Amino acid sequence: MENLPVRRTKALVDLDALASNLRALKRYGADTDMVLAVKADAYGHGRIPVARRAIAEGVAMLAVANAQEFAALRAAGIHHPVIILEDLFPEETAALIDDTHVRFNVSQLSYARMLSQTAVAGGVRARVHVNLDTGMGRMGLLSDDPVGAVREIADLPGLEVEGVFSHFPDADDEDLTLARAQLEAFQQIVSDLEAADLHVRYRHIANSAAIMMFGTEASFDLLRPGVSAYGMYPSTPVAEKMRDSLSLRPCMKLVSSIVKLTTYDREWTVGYGRSYKVGPGSRIAVVPIGYGDGYRRALSNQGTAVVHGTRVPVCGRVSMDMITLDLTDLPEEPRVGDEVVLLGRQSWPEDTPQGATREDSTRAGAAAEGPERGSRTAAVYAEEMAEQIGTISYEITCGFTPRVPRVYSGRRP
Repeated sequence: MENLPVRRTKALVDLDALASNLRALKRYGADTDMVLAVKADAYGHGRIPVARRAIAEGVAMLAVANAQEFAALRAAGIHHPVIILEDLFPEETAALIDDTHVRFNVSQLSYARMLSQTAVAGGVRARVHVNLDTGMGRMGLLSDDPVGAVREIADLPGLEVEGVFSHFPDADDEDLTLARAQLEAFQQIVSDLEAADLHVRYRHIANSAAIMMFGTEASFDLLRPGVSAYGMYPSTPVAEKMRDSLSLRPCMKLVSSIVKLTTYDREWTVGYGRSYKVGPGSRIAVVPIGYGDGYRRALSNQGTAVVHGTRVPVCGRVSMDMITLDLTDLPEEPRVGDEVVLLGRQSWPEDTPQGATREDSTRAGAAAEGPERGSRTAAVYAEEMAEQIGTISYEITCGFTPRVPRVYSGRRP
């Protein structure tokens, strides 16, 4: 319906924050070029607007997980080098082999041979990045002779080895013993490739955690940030070490509005399972968001939201379409329509009158990036939500479903 307004439950994505994070990470990595991970719909932020802004900010490449994500970029008219991080199936490589913007990950010799045959049959030269297993134990090519393996791939007809790379499984841990050994192993491979006269344009290993924990030592020719570009730290140990020296701005703010308010005059229970009990004077708000939107059911009775610049508890079960908040201790009277922040920051002027209107609350909540003078300010962070339910911040933002519209601010090229 043409006149239907944007849903109140929505994710506000700040593209200027993305640009700020990219610049901060690049400075920390000695001004090294970047390949930005936009897989999983740019970690839930929207791959197309994110990719366009990142390209405008000068990233050398993008990275996606699979052929379908690459096709979505191309369908949107994005013509920029893109690394596909998974090995593909033959029918997928045949469909993409003549696209000059695709870069194929290679993590096994048999796959390289299949790519070679496909490229020769198509009369093209495919650019590949050889993924070397230095400890990840997943997609990388595991070899006692990595230089020999790269040479064998480079000698295959129809292939150009544009890059070699590796990946860390635990560069975000407190104990960096394995990560340090991996970095040294990759440094040795890079040195051995040069000694063997195997020159590649790009060497890269620095994911978000490695950029922060190893700095320029791990930069090589490309930084490869993912979660950090979207304003989140990859783990608590990294955040504790880096928050003061590398300031990141969260790109996503998840908001909704109060759709119903009830002040109880009796003992009652709230929601499925009757897991939350209220009494006379309890004030409960219903908010139209649930696990159908990707707001995790595990946050039942332990999640937090912000209303009027005050943190309030999620009470009762998170259902498919709704959550309930206990606003009993809120300093002033809320109203239907007041803004609720589920992820991000909200400021609320102290002199806002009781019974503030929806317009008042929305205006107050617009100051998302920092407190205003004479205001109450509170925030909920993805890292905090993740820790509450035993997961990682990546899964929080990736999990918000298409039912939650993304609304963008900042420059959109």
